[in-house]
Amino acid sequence: MNWNISAFILIVATFTAHYSQAWVYFVHIYVSPCGSDRYTGFSERYPLKTIPRALGHINSADNRDKNIVIELMCGTCGDTCYFDLKSTLVITNTGKRTLTIRAYKADNTGGARIPWYAFKPVTDSVNLQDVAKPNVLQVYLPDVGITDLGEISTFGYYFRRTSFFEMFENDIPGRLARYPNEGYINIDTPGGDGKSFTYVSDRPKTWKNETDIWAHGFWYWGWADRSYKVTELDAVKKSVVVSDKVMYGIRKGYYNHANPTDGGYHKQGGHFRFINVLYELDSPGEFFVDRINQILYVWPYKNSKYVFGDVIQTSIINTCIKISDYSSNILLKGFTVEACRKHGIEAKRVENVVFSELKIQNLGSYGIVADGKQVKIDRCEIKNTDGGIDISGGIRKTLTPSGHVISNNVISKFGRVGYVGSDGINLRGVGIHIHHNTFDTGSYTGIHWAGNDHTFEYNHLFKMCTTASDCGAFMAGREWTWRGNQIRSNYIHGTKGTIPGADTRGIMLDDQLSGVHIEHNVFVNNDVHCNIGGGRDTIVRSNIFYNASKYSMQFDSRGKFGGGHTRRTLLVLLKRVPYQNELWTKRYPELASILNSTSSPGNPENNIIVNNVFYSKHIKAIDGNKYGSNWFLVADNIYTPVKENFYAPAYGNFRLICSLRDVKINVPVTANEVGPRDTVGPIAIRHMSAAPGFAVGTPQAQIRCPQALPPVQPPRKLYLPDGSAPNHIYSDVPKQGCWFRFEMCPNHIRRISIPSRPYYRYKTNDGAGTNETICLDLTTKMMQECGKGAKFSIIYGPTGAMTVGGEGCFFAWYGCPRVGLYRTGIERDNWAERHVNGAYDEKACLNRAIPQWRYCGQNTSYPVVSIFKPTGHFKVSGGGCYIKPDKCPGNTNLDRMFYDGDGAANYGTDDIMESCYQRAEYFWKQCGSDPKYPVTAFFRPEGRSIRYPR
Repeated sequence: MNWNISAFILIVATFTAHYSQAWVYFVHIYVSPCGSDRYTGFSERYPLKTIPRALGHINSADNRDKNIVIELMCGTCGDTCYFDLKSTLVITNTGKRTLTIRAYKADNTGGARIPWYAFKPVTDSVNLQDVAKPNVLQVYLPDVGITDLGEISTFGYYFRRTSFFEMFENDIPGRLARYPNEGYINIDTPGGDGKSFTYVSDRPKTWKNETDIWAHGFWYWGWADRSYKVTELDAVKKSVVVSDKVMYGIRKGYYNHANPTDGGYHKQGGHFRFINVLYELDSPGEFFVDRINQILYVWPYKNSKYVFGDVIQTSIINTCIKISDYSSNILLKGFTVEACRKHGIEAKRVENVVFSELKIQNLGSYGIVADGKQVKIDRCEIKNTDGGIDISGGIRKTLTPSGHVISNNVISKFGRVGYVGSDGINLRGVGIHIHHNTFDTGSYTGIHWAGNDHTFEYNHLFKMCTTASDCGAFMAGREWTWRGNQIRSNYIHGTKGTIPGADTRGIMLDDQLSGVHIEHNVFVNNDVHCNIGGGRDTIVRSNIFYNASKYSMQFDSRGKFGGGHTRRTLLVLLKRVPYQNELWTKRYPELASILNSTSSPGNPENNIIVNNVFYSKHIKAIDGNKYGSNWFLVADNIYTPVKENFYAPAYGNFRLICSLRDVKINVPVTANEVGPRDTVGPIAIRHMSAAPGFAVGTPQAQIRCPQALPPVQPPRKLYLPDGSAPNHIYSDVPKQGCWFRFEMCPNHIRRISIPSRPYYRYKTNDGAGTNETICLDLTTKMMQECGKGAKFSIIYGPTGAMTVGGEGCFFAWYGCPRVGLYRTGIERDNWAERHVNGAYDEKACLNRAIPQWRYCGQNTSYPVVSIFKPTGHFKVSGGGCYIKPDKCPGNTNLDRMFYDGDGAANYGTDDIMESCYQRAEYFWKQCGSDPKYPVTAFFRPEGRSIRYPR
């Protein structure tokens, strides 16, 4: 609280620091809806009536050098706390003086209101459904002074719309009548011209005389919505032609209302809605404007007739308030701005402008649009818009910061008509500080940034990306040079996909974005918590990743070896900034040397993912190709399947307790520490914003730490012995040395095994007798010695691990229960040899293990081993996490491969690959931390392994 109060004092100080001279005065001008523009306005008893008249006073000769305070008052002449704007309110202030416009017992400015008593029941002749007629009201708009009904125009996908005529009931936006009300209609067959298609619905057959139908949908991608006017509709043929060629094209749709995300990535797009259809005015809150007859139809949200006290507003003017270019030293404080067709406030090329304790709502586009220097937006409530705040400033070439601060605001329900590009905050430039804000329910991104040296901290983002795919609560992309950005100590919560397409994420670093620091955040219940989409030099450190639906983290190498956007975009953008001058080199040294590396600059190098805590059950914690290379350093993370290791998740408190109490990580930020630190909104309606999505208060129940569970019993041993269990094929092999059992050795026939001499000991001084790996790697050498037709087994006596040599690609298995095959043994993989050249291509042969195990049902009792006999190399797919120390001086009981039953019971190692990998480090330390003796962890469900240290 003290921090926030101090910050506000600083805000006021920026206005007063330059005016300490005795000759500077403050002039108060009073304005009231009950006043008169014939008054002077210099006293409460004689206020002016309109704000434009008050603004006209500020440049008079008497006031030119004085600081001005315009006080917005209520009165005694009816509904007297509302200033109807007949046109955009233009505010201009230049020079050193300050201009303050603030609420003085008043509240609202904005669109036109319709008296509640002006609405009448509809007539029987109106083309409505029977269920709607008793509930729908109408008003002839010229009777209430409204003649500008606007037009529907394009919206969606980054289009900054000027809205059609809208109505708002008791602060709640109405919804233009549409079909369907929820969900979408699927496209059946796209036409060849890019703007025609057939659809899957019979509903339009019921419509009559609908003359201005539009269609809004995701036509090809789940990240690109757009609206188009319908120029032709044949309800019998179920065909549509729209006004323009559809951006990105049209595809067949697979939207499933019962399971909206069911189609996945490959079946995204191809679905839409019809909007502006009178016949579909069929539920509370919907409206329709008959522009020909100038009638507004509405089914009230309250599902009954309007009565005294109901406030019905309409949007008439475009932008509510415009601050003139190059204005400065302005404070707007404590009132409501609402019901305009475009922006609430627009302030371009301004300096030292503050917006404080405002309520900005029910707009066609962004609530506040600003650029310039030293813009501060504090303690405002912005809701029901197509975007919250759009702000830019600073100079990238010189890295001059903008000085903008956005703090203690609540931004909610944005992207209500157009979706993609209607962000909570969209920012560009240098050095913008965004802190202690709450973002609650947005169709697309909460914070969408571009530029350098931005800081995002102590924000709470809840339920972002509610209508689009391939989206992030935090999001930026396709740049190497946007460096110095920090995302720290935020809560990112409830980002869930609702349509087919790519994943939604808590933080989305798209298309090779690089150099972001992500630290001390708490991620809760997102589809994917965080991704690194092929970028470089990103640090993900000391975060809590709790309960992802899909993955805690994703990363990939989409730009490797110059692919992706490397050549056609990123190298071009790199040349536009002085990334190798002294200033940029000192600030971003990794960027300065990006082209000096011997590898491609498109490779995702130097990403660091360390000291994080992951909680997921049966969820792969990290998904990324090139895992384990120098591209992604993943180390010192904690993986737990036990929710009791967190203090109170339901209350937003993820402090580590129980078995994680000694983990060295900063105390996680709690839900009560993010979001606004003070009341929000105008003086008359201030409120404190609770953390959305979490229980309020303090948990009362005593926390009981669960006891460590007993080790899980190992899955069924491999048919091909690997040393983790006794050799069941050759149980009588001596326990010392490296041994061969020959069935065929054409060049050395005396080596053939006979009952009196079943095994042939390999004796050299190359270490094969005391090193399992060297022993089993003798296959290729023995194939050369024995010649064509060789067939033999190699067994390492101390552990019983073995492999087989010969010709071809084979399985070692217990059969395939899915197809009723239960044969046990080592059998030729005929499919691999016929279709992928498996008899001669080792990689193709060994890659068969995982798909074959999955095809057979992923049953841990039926593991699959693929063996390429010419080299003896094999690959395992099955259940469990296995640990194999090279040597374990610190614990001789761990000197052979073993199943990690303790890890499976208490750390989720059977299900979480990274938890399995982390155990390699754990057991390496148990064995004495000797770099000469690494430990390997095998995660059999994915057929992958890692050595520690690498």
